[in-house]
Amino acid sequence: MVNKTDNFRTRFDMKTELGKGATGVVYLAYDNFLHKVVALKLTQLSLFEDDEDGVRNRRMWLNETRLAGKLRHPFIVNVIEYGNSEEFDYLVMEYVSGGTLKQYTTPDKLLPLDRLIDILYKVCNALDYANKTGVLHRDIKPSNVLLGGDNAVKISDFGSAFLLNSDLTQVDTVGTLPFMAPEHFRQSRPTIQSDIYAVGVMAYQLLTGALPFNATSKDALIYQKLHGEAVPLEKRRQDIPQSLRFAVHRAMHPDKEHRYTTWKEFCDDLAAAIPQVARPEEVRFDSSLFGTIRNLSFFANFSDIEVWETVGISRWQQRKANEHIVDEGEVSNSFYIIIGGDAVVTKSGVELSRLSKGDCFGEIAYLDEVRHVRLATVTASSDINLIEIQGDSLQQASDRLQACFAKAFLNIMIARLGAANRKLLLAESNKQQH
Repeated sequence: MVNKTDNFRTRFDMKTELGKGATGVVYLAYDNFLHKVVALKLTQLSLFEDDEDGVRNRRMWLNETRLAGKLRHPFIVNVIEYGNSEEFDYLVMEYVSGGTLKQYTTPDKLLPLDRLIDILYKVCNALDYANKTGVLHRDIKPSNVLLGGDNAVKISDFGSAFLLNSDLTQVDTVGTLPFMAPEHFRQSRPTIQSDIYAVGVMAYQLLTGALPFNATSKDALIYQKLHGEAVPLEKRRQDIPQSLRFAVHRAMHPDKEHRYTTWKEFCDDLAAAIPQVARPEEVRFDSSLFGTIRNLSFFANFSDIEVWETVGISRWQQRKANEHIVDEGEVSNSFYIIIGGDAVVTKSGVELSRLSKGDCFGEIAYLDEVRHVRLATVTASSDINLIEIQGDSLQQASDRLQACFAKAFLNIMIARLGAANRKLLLAESNKQQH
């Protein structure tokens, strides 16, 4: 009889060790069942022996297994599966290839400010989602934030997480000292402000290559957190805009009552700093596009997760006044949403309607699964900004996102049908009067 360990070894081809922590070792592996590269976290059962560390490690591991598959967000590492064998337990996770933020925490390796703001914005957005799901991370630090291609950011390691709505015994002594909020040392219950503090300290380190306190020992650091003051950012780096300094200092304020009360507040202040650090060349980061399209009427019924997924499949375009965006009769399955500016819709040279910010066009060709033929011409009547979404990209997106777009398209058609009926009634009324 084949045991679970043999099945495990048949399924996974182990490649190399990626890292290790309190609860196990993470390997790069090829999953012969899923047919893709994964990150595989293995924990030896000996780590759970009945001493103080063993109890803590078991609770941390149970946290990770409890949350497996439950936190679904573009900026949180996806835990695909939990499994066990006679010798060890394991988690199958998505593999993120770009390393962690820790590689950018020294003065000679700092990230550009606009790239860093984009990363922090995404981290805050992911932690906001986790908090709304009832989870506090409690161990945010550069080594727990992974980077991938196309500006991907992924939070990992929820082993220290505090489950807000759980009746189960939770891990108490967790976290990484430099990133732990002062109230932790007063035995206060974890709150959203605890994670906000950690992100503030992480931001400080990524901005300066140093930590906020000049402590030389664990006890000295705890004392400074409780009774001292952090070294101001401007003392360590002169080119940080005032708005960004304000956001970081507020996030890591020693008194939690003076920190941000919501992740949205933190995100808003980070977004406000983006124009002050823009590079001379044209660079658009996902956080900027997210903030722009989040406020468009078309996306009113999309969740933040669905908006982020939309960002990932969108292409930002700028067109000049009088430029044709789509032409009647052409074949294409892409569609557009106007971010700013105006356009006019014509058919055989006759004006049908005018479009403005938040309006969508081109969706009929997308919905026509056989021909994908444009039924009208759309011309920019002013300089215009748009996002273009390829139909093939949407068809590869999540079922949830496809359903959101289908509902939005249906609402557009209902509105257009209502407008057409009103025009017919008005024309009939005018005809009768004459």
